[in-house]
Amino acid sequence: MTTEELIQMIQDGQWIRNQDFHGKDFSGQDFSKGKFEACDFSGANLREAKFIRSSLRQCNLSKADLRLADFNQADLFGSDFTDAKFRRANLTGSNRIGTKIRKFALKGAFLTGPTPYTE
Repeated sequence: MTTEELIQMIQDGQWIRNQDFHGKDFSGQDFSKGKFEACDFSGANLREAKFIRSSLRQCNLSKADLRLADFNQADLFGSDFTDAKFRRANLTGSNRIGTKIRKFALKGAFLTGPTPYTE
């Protein structure tokens, strides 16, 4: 799936399920209001990407570069952020219930609300 096809699916309000985006470069892309479920973004470059009001349910974002990414009011339920880079990422108002996030990984990120940590 090309980046253009992915953006078109988001604009059409379609759910994107079980897609492999492992290691892809999506830096600076606007995926706001996207609906992702069980997608693999592991090792992807999502630096400065926008996921504002997006749903990333049960997605794998382990080892992803999320520096300066914007997850404002995003639903991140059940996603895996193990060893992801969050420096200056915006997680304000996001749902982080059931996510795998190590407390120290959020150093330098902007967030509000409770976050369950795994150590």
